[in-house]
Amino acid sequence: MSPPEELKAQSSGGGTVSDPSESVDSEVLRLRSMGRAFARISKELGLERGADAQRAFQRAVRGLPASERQRVRGEEVSRLDRLAERVRADTTKAELDRARQLKTIDRMRSQILEDA
Repeated sequence: MSPPEELKAQSSGGGTVSDPSESVDSEVLRLRSMGRAFARISKELGLERGADAQRAFQRAVRGLPASERQRVRGEEVSRLDRLAERVRADTTKAELDRARQLKTIDRMRSQILEDA
């Protein structure tokens, strides 16, 4: 599934972009900074999977100036830490499910920090 037409032609600032993925990446970054989950972002933007939104987020972060990149990475790590705490505290889920979710969170944390 391709991104909606408005994301193909314009950046979030309204200007035309040379690469359609640029506008998708910046929109993913904007939505994630609002606290949205990657799965929800992918649905909103017509991406196939949450992992596609996560990759777009990583590309957008890499394109930021160094000081901004550091701030956004810190926010994301903090968000992931809070999520991990909620998963650990959720005793309604089976231990195996919690372990799988925590492994995914650790992978996401590693990916956001690998370019740091």
